[in-house]
Amino acid sequence: MSLLAPWFVAGLVAIGVPIAVHLINRERKTVVPFPSLMFLQRVPYRSVRRQKLRHLLLFALRCLALVLFVAAFARPFFKGGRSVDAAGGAHERVILLDRSYSMGYGDHWKAAKDSARAAIGALRPGDLVTIATFANDAAALTEPTGIRADAERAIDRATLSAEGTRYAPALKLAGDILAVSSAPTRDVVLVSDFQRRGWSSRAELRMPPNVGIRTVDVSSRDVADIAVTSVSTDRGSAAATAPVTVSARLSNTGAAPKAVDVSLELGGRAIGSTRVTVPASGSAQAVFPAATVPVSVTRGVVRVPGDALDANNVFRFTLAPDEAVSVLVVEPVAARANQSLFFRRALEIGDAPRFKVDVRRVDSLTPRDFAGRALVVLDEVTPPGGETGAALRRELQDGAGVLFVPGAVAAERVPKEWTPLMQVGLAEVTQRAGPGGFTGARIARVSYSSPVFEAFAAPGSGDFASVHVFQHRALRVNGDSGVLASFDDGTPALVERSVGLGRLLVWGTSLDESWSDLPTQPVFLPFMRQLARHAGRYSDPRPWFTAGDVLDLTRHGELLDGLVARAAPGQPLPPIVLASPSDKRFRFSDSVRAVPLTEAGFYELRGPATAAGSGRPVAVNVDPAESDLAHMDPAELVAAALATTAAANGTAAGDNSTPAEKEHAQRVWWYLLAGAFLVLAAETILSNRLSGTVSA
Repeated sequence: MSLLAPWFVAGLVAIGVPIAVHLINRERKTVVPFPSLMFLQRVPYRSVRRQKLRHLLLFALRCLALVLFVAAFARPFFKGGRSVDAAGGAHERVILLDRSYSMGYGDHWKAAKDSARAAIGALRPGDLVTIATFANDAAALTEPTGIRADAERAIDRATLSAEGTRYAPALKLAGDILAVSSAPTRDVVLVSDFQRRGWSSRAELRMPPNVGIRTVDVSSRDVADIAVTSVSTDRGSAAATAPVTVSARLSNTGAAPKAVDVSLELGGRAIGSTRVTVPASGSAQAVFPAATVPVSVTRGVVRVPGDALDANNVFRFTLAPDEAVSVLVVEPVAARANQSLFFRRALEIGDAPRFKVDVRRVDSLTPRDFAGRALVVLDEVTPPGGETGAALRRELQDGAGVLFVPGAVAAERVPKEWTPLMQVGLAEVTQRAGPGGFTGARIARVSYSSPVFEAFAAPGSGDFASVHVFQHRALRVNGDSGVLASFDDGTPALVERSVGLGRLLVWGTSLDESWSDLPTQPVFLPFMRQLARHAGRYSDPRPWFTAGDVLDLTRHGELLDGLVARAAPGQPLPPIVLASPSDKRFRFSDSVRAVPLTEAGFYELRGPATAAGSGRPVAVNVDPAESDLAHMDPAELVAAALATTAAANGTAAGDNSTPAEKEHAQRVWWYLLAGAFLVLAAETILSNRLSGTVSA
């Protein structure tokens, strides 16, 4: 036993008060010489005895009351756990039911529901139970209830998820529910197949003190499952009508090899099938003959025959047309020979992604030239004004990118409408060429956290320090805000600004070799492609998502191509609806641009004039990692959970609560205080009786 407030033990000195009073007031035997006693009356012996300690029981009761009061205020508790559980006290239980899709293996789901019902049946009248289910995340299906029928109906309504297993959120939810419970007995019943991948030793838990965890394992010891874990596509050329070769990766968790027939569907029609033997506890690849697909977005499905776990026997994906990223380069009227040649060739080389680059002179620009452009490069030309400039700013607000290379452009010629967007001042042109023209400024600092430079963070991936800059424009910015690269004199080399949904970047030197030797350096080509990808907000097309992912239209805006027209700045987002495989509807708006994908199958994005079945399909698959049915000992999970809780509390693994939490849960002080009052009541009764006897 320990004490939460041991200093209160000093109050035991109060027991000495009645003893001291008695000793001070007791009769002292003092001999007084007196000549004669014949004239004094004899004092009866009985009156002398009244000055002595006669009522020992009464004295003991008073001392015991003081001891109990002191012990109550010292707040004692038992280190070994709850010592004051009432055998007939209330019981509160949280039943955690695993609904990840691996529970669909064989009869695991039925066995899990039956086990949850049995855990309800073990409770007595007056007890409370909460039903919660979990997969990637956990959710309570009921409030704490003593109505058994409500809990059973919640179990009946529970369905399997398309997501994977994570035990930490489930245990945290149970801990939060039981932390506010006043029941003397609290426990968690965890019903699962106990996949090892569902538990991470890095999970942060803090279970309440003295909460038990009981496990119900419904797994099978010998599991064998064939799953389609991924799909890859390869186009024969960049043409939209080029044949596509589809390959699928299969996995086998069984202890014996298995031959399966794998089929492919594109656009709702069967393309072909192939037979593949998947080795034991291994994987294999199925390759289908090349097929021509429509130029529109096409649904694809790879299937294997049904087995004990059907959820991972189907893999869905989409094939989108291989559209090039459209780039417009605007040159001055008196452009240098091949001024944009290096930049154009850097983008046109390669196909991941493909760039389609057009070049216009600034005097021939029209507002229509910006329509559909992912990136507009102002190559040493003044940003346009008037109606043309307004059209470019609208495209920028809607998500297009603008790369401004000021060169020798006079600062005073920049239209005032562009000044608040750029927030970059244009100072003088700095000459940095030395003797021979080869010694100049260096690009001394780059931000590897930016997508423009993150590909060059690894050693040997690109050396900007070897670039010689002979001339550069001095750019003025406030602090380091938005500066992605700097020259060795500290002036910014590349500055980024966000404008609406788009990006505006300012580059301090030229894109050709007139101001630097960057175009002749090996780093030029990957740098220009990364710069164009980032400024043009290009993202790799997503052929599929995983259940539990979030569809974010601000990140996957390409999914809206062809469904809605771009809204002008300040205008609300056009009505966009996402229909789930079960036909649940989610409406996007200016305030809601992201929706979680919780079902496996084909979702469909629909614009305001899109009929059902004609929208943009979004493929969602079950988490392939959940196909790994490797099992862990439930006792190992419980021990790991308690150890994690203990580590978070700074206590031993066997004692997962702080002293204050233990004392609060045990409440020994309450019993001591009640005992003190009972002793005082007995003392009062006894003292009254003794007083009556004396007076009589």
